[in-house]
Amino acid sequence: MSTKPLHDQEQVDIMTWLRFPLIIGVVLVHTNIYALVEMWEGAPPQWPEWLIYIFNYFYLIVLPEPVPVLFIISGYFFFRNNGAKREIHFADKLKRRINSLLVPYLIWNTIAILILYIRFNVIAHENYTITDYLSGYWDFSQRYNYDPANGPLWYMRDLMVISICTPLLYHLLKRNSTAILYFAIITACYITNTGIDITGFGGGAFMFFAIGAYIAIHNINITKIPHSIGIATLVLYIPLQIVLNHIGDNAAAFLATNIIKITALFYFVSLLYRKRIIGPTPGLTKICFVLYALHGIIIGPTIKALYTLLSSNNPFILLFIYIITPVIMVIIAFAIDKLLQTHAPRLGKIITGNRAQ
Repeated sequence: MSTKPLHDQEQVDIMTWLRFPLIIGVVLVHTNIYALVEMWEGAPPQWPEWLIYIFNYFYLIVLPEPVPVLFIISGYFFFRNNGAKREIHFADKLKRRINSLLVPYLIWNTIAILILYIRFNVIAHENYTITDYLSGYWDFSQRYNYDPANGPLWYMRDLMVISICTPLLYHLLKRNSTAILYFAIITACYITNTGIDITGFGGGAFMFFAIGAYIAIHNINITKIPHSIGIATLVLYIPLQIVLNHIGDNAAAFLATNIIKITALFYFVSLLYRKRIIGPTPGLTKICFVLYALHGIIIGPTIKALYTLLSSNNPFILLFIYIITPVIMVIIAFAIDKLLQTHAPRLGKIITGNRAQ
């Protein structure tokens, strides 16, 4: 007899629905035209402050920081259906992660490395070695701090590291006493920026993945957040983020703000789901991985092409580029998904980690 809690499917639907807007949030993070133009031209452009504010902070006001929520969702899906008393077959789960994480990670980073080789060594005649490019499978430190060659895939890299640690994580989280100790230690390390100084062992990743894992292990129903808490977090959502934008780099404020915003997000989306305003979106969910992996390769050239083609520092044209870029990314992702479905379905499964949705 199934031991799945009654609310399991509701949580699965809500978390699955969230993937697309969260990936759009990730795309918006990398559509910061102000930062890109500053990098290309070697000096910050003289644009209106309101426009710069939009490029830097709009996505954070609309959504919580997307990656922490994605780690929570990943933690939940890793442990869901098991319950607190059922045995977890970690060997089987880790084997599945080879296809769902490692294989597509290697493929998409290989594509990025080949493009970077052509860009730097062939076109620009820069002298990067084979060893430099091989480091792009983990930490392409010659060009990017702590990111692989396909930058956004650092999330998958850290997720693979966490997956290997899940047997230990399970034993720490299945008892409330050790779970409290774990969260206290990981929070202290996160706030004080201390911990293992090895690429892939991000404290934030281990914290937010563990939140999702704890929810699944203890069968917590996050779709039933009390209305008083939900309303309070919704009221605080935007004011807290605006304050955080002005505070700047403050790990404690960042963590507190995002916990409140994530609570508000799950409350609000659960409310919409129960009122049947939103529901499963298989078409959008299906392209999430392609959109996520592909945008890291093509978003920079796309923005540069639009910026060069339109050749204007008019604020509204720049705002148009900011809005149209994610739309272009989605259209390209849909087109590639359709081509793969029609002409190379097996290849499509391999490069997307055999994700059904």
